[in-house]
Amino acid sequence: MSWLSVYDVETLDASTAAPVTNVSQTHVVQYGENLSSIAAKYGTTWQDLARINALSNPSIIYAGQSLNVVGGQPVATSGYCVVEYGDTLSSIAAQFGTTVERLASANGISNPNLIYAGQVLKF
Repeated sequence: MSWLSVYDVETLDASTAAPVTNVSQTHVVQYGENLSSIAAKYGTTWQDLARINALSNPSIIYAGQSLNVVGGQPVATSGYCVVEYGDTLSSIAAQFGTTVERLASANGISNPNLIYAGQVLKF
């Protein structure tokens, strides 16, 4: 634990203070994810995720577990992802910061409820 003295505190002018851009949200762990892959999606570090969620062993997380995430919205990059068992277009869209409609359109999917494990999707 680190202690601050009164001499360590700076006074900030409210007009020059940076707006808060980090928001707290919840991420549901998908099969095959680890803290590093989740952190990369939200622009944070695995160490921060472990600390925020009080994980005594950051190597042990499980599918379905809810993790608190403090960071920006999921990082949307163009690329590909492989559908994993239990994924939905909705969960994939949220993971990559896009919409179900965009994913379906980009991948020629007419029924967004019909995707399968191993399917490669571009986003």
